[in-house]
Order: sequence, then C-alpha cells, then structure tokens
Amino acid sequence: MSTTENVTESLLNIKQAAKILNASEISLRRWSDSGKLTCLRIGVKRERRYRLTDLRAYLEQDQVPANMVPFEHAPSRIAHIDLEGITINYGSHLCAFYDTDLGRLKLALPFLLGGLQAGNRCFVVATAEVQSIILNELRDVRSDIDQDVENGHIVLTEGMADSTALYTFFENAFMNANKQGIQGLRVLGDMAWTLQKGMGTDELNDFETRYNQGLGHHFPVVSLCQYDARLFSGIAILGALKCHGDTFHYPLAHFLGV
Repeated sequence: MSTTENVTESLLNIKQAAKILNASEISLRRWSDSGKLTCLRIGVKRERRYRLTDLRAYLEQDQVPANMVPFEHAPSRIAHIDLEGITINYGSHLCAFYDTDLGRLKLALPFLLGGLQAGNRCFVVATAEVQSIILNELRDVRSDIDQDVENGHIVLTEGMADSTALYTFFENAFMNANKQGIQGLRVLGDMAWTLQKGMGTDELNDFETRYNQGLGHHFPVVSLCQYDARLFSGIAILGALKCHGDTFHYPLAHFLGV
C-alpha cells in the first residue's frame, strides 16, 4: 500500500471506488488491508484513495470477495432449482407481478418451501405484515417453520431505505453462508417494503443494477422480486422489467399472478 501523494492520475474516494467495483466500502477496506487492491493513503487523516487504473486491473482479474467460491467453478454443486415445473439456473434474478392476495403466494410458497427442503438458506425481504402472511401459509405445510426461522434457515428482513446498506447486508449474509458450506441461496423480495421504507424508484433500480453486476451472479443464488401491481405505478413496473432481464429467459406467464 503506497503512502505517496504525488500522483498525476485523478484519485477516487472509497465511495466512488465501491460503486465501480459493485462492492461495499467494507469489502474495499478489507481488500486494501490485505494487499489485494492497491490503495493510496493521503493527508493527515490518511484517507483512502483509489486510482482508476488499479480498479480496472482488479476487475480484469475477475476476483470476487474473500472466502467466496464462484458457483460456476464448483461442479459438485447443483446448478439450478425447479420452480413450478420450470428449471431456473442459479445466478438468475427474476421479477414477478400479481394483483390479488392469492397471487402473492403463487410463487412465493413453492419458492421458499423448495429451498427449505433442499437445504438452501432463504431470505425474505418484505413488510412485517407480508412476512406474517407467508409464514402462516408455510406453517400449514411445514410445521417446523418457526424453527427454520430460529435456526437461520429463513432470514427475515423488512429491507432498508439505503441501497448501499442493503447491498452490504446481502454481501455479508452471502459470504457467511458460503463460509458455513451452504450451497444454495434463495432471495424472495415482496417489493411493497420499498414503499414502506421510502426507497425511491431510482434508488431501488440502482441497487438492482449493482446486485445484477455483483452478488446476484457470483453466488449460487436465485432471486425473485415480486411486485403488487395494485401498489406500483406503470413506470415502477417498467423499471422492474428492465432490471430483471433474466426473467425473459423463461416463459413469462409463470411470473404473472393468478
């Protein structure tokens, strides 16, 4: 790690560098401290600064966060899940839409139940009300669902208004699962939580884009974001479709609620 301040190339602060690498600031600090990513320390406060050339070099190495085994290089792992008669590859980031309360459950229940039966770690990002609805329905077919929550087989969160904080949450959670030897992850997002948390469309789309370029394709995870069409505008739904291009690899009718 260099301490020189005599650089001719423009320097980026850690927030700017994190955005380029689609990673959290915590990860950048760890990579810099371990010597994996070149970092300059400048000024009395020895603040971290990054050169664009060093960031590009890091990206070209196709490195991923420490302790993370890219699933595409792990042939012993199952490369897909089955959801309602269709085979979905790990690394897929999908969206679904519904306009009835029953439609909310159409994919959510088999998606989570199949994950629990397969030994996956499942994440549910939803309002407390929707979490309760989903868990109550799962309880009818899986009596030990409360134990699943207690043991961390299902991780519940009501989301966050800040996209960077949300990205960091998933980054840490996925790496912890990887360390524990969990070979499959599933994320269900019932996106009404964004309205409750006050996350705007632009902020949400920024998160989805970062997630696509980073975590969503580097870990053995299938991610399903579902939208209640009664709550979201046409512009928001269009944005969702643009951020979930993987959906178009499969029959679209499967992702429309009853």
